Amino acid sequence: MNQPGSTVWGSIENAVQGEGDSPAVSESAQADVMGPAPTMMQQITPEMVAQGYQPGMVSQNVVVGGDEKGPKIPMIIAAILVGFGLLGFVIGAVAGASIEETLSGLSTEEYTTAIGDSSTLVHDDADGAGEEGWYLLIPGDPEADENGNDIMDACEGITFTITDAEGDDVSDRVARISCSTNAKERGSNAYEPYFDIEDHIIVARICYTIPTEMEEAEHRCEIGESFTVSNDAGVNMSVVDLDAMYIPIFDEIIGVGILSGGSFFAGCCSLCGGVIFLIVGLTRLGGGKKTQQVQFQIH
Repeated sequence: MNQPGSTVWGSIENAVQGEGDSPAVSESAQADVMGPAPTMMQQITPEMVAQGYQPGMVSQNVVVGGDEKGPKIPMIIAAILVGFGLLGFVIGAVAGASIEETLSGLSTEEYTTAIGDSSTLVHDDADGAGEEGWYLLIPGDPEADENGNDIMDACEGITFTITDAEGDDVSDRVARISCSTNAKERGSNAYEPYFDIEDHIIVARICYTIPTEMEEAEHRCEIGESFTVSNDAGVNMSVVDLDAMYIPIFDEIIGVGILSGGSFFAGCCSLCGGVIFLIVGLTRLGGGKKTQQVQFQIH
């Protein structure tokens, strides 16, 4: 009879018994076969380190905060606008000073004519925009007033008259005649600029027909109208043609005036905008969104 192990069923039985008796596979051997156990790789960011994360710790809680919106941008805009505003004021002031310097540097000598104690003037307004008119001068010191009556000494006892072609006295209509030393007195000529006039006083402003924004023209002189200027003391007089003196610098004054006014206007607008953005920036100092925090637990 054959042995049990020599049959087919015997071979199967031996294989089953062999499996039960085989030794367990060691962990090191299994590691050699399977490879090292996988581990989760954690990326360390600067934000995590700043919040206290330290490599090597077994378990850590890391809180990452979002950036808070602050007042930086409005404050920067405010600073830029204020800078532009100040620059506009500086340009406007420089341009205004340039106009004043130009006017103060005018010379009347070329436009001054001696007329004796009587002469005829003709009012001519070619562009219809009004005329600066004439200064009427007599020799004297504009600051001399020995008796303190607010009348220039050179004018004491002298009467100046302006008549039209018919001989009618039109002094009040076409001129401002005054020898007062008080610049605040109504109708005084004391505030008129003297430019380079020396040893003479301004006793009248004749045919000043340029209207202002607030008032009509001071004098009413018709185009082509002639006037006779005289005095009763036989004093030699002179006239300064102001319109002829201003014409050469008129365009320059207009251009600089526009620059000055535009610069001041732009400066005001920029400063107003700067103040608005400054207020916005200040309100955001305490009113910004709270910092959003995200918590991670790392093992």
